[in-house]
Amino acid sequence: MITTKNQAIQFLTTMQHLYPFVHPEDDLTQIEPPFTPEQVKYLSDCFDQCYHQLTDPCGIILNEIRPKMQFFNPKN
Repeated sequence: MITTKNQAIQFLTTMQHLYPFVHPEDDLTQIEPPFTPEQVKYLSDCFDQCYHQLTDPCGIILNEIRPKMQFFNPKN
């Protein structure tokens, strides 16, 4: 269960490293390769919990997490 801002940021960071093109607003049933129904439920619940802790999870991803990732900044 995600109950703090730090946990929410850590979850989003982990998701970006594992699935860099998945966003909290995505329809997880449409991701390729597909998630199982159990994974969709778990991840949807986690993303919902992030929204309870953070005003703008997508903004955190784009402005705080991705700028530090080698995947999105190969010259760094």
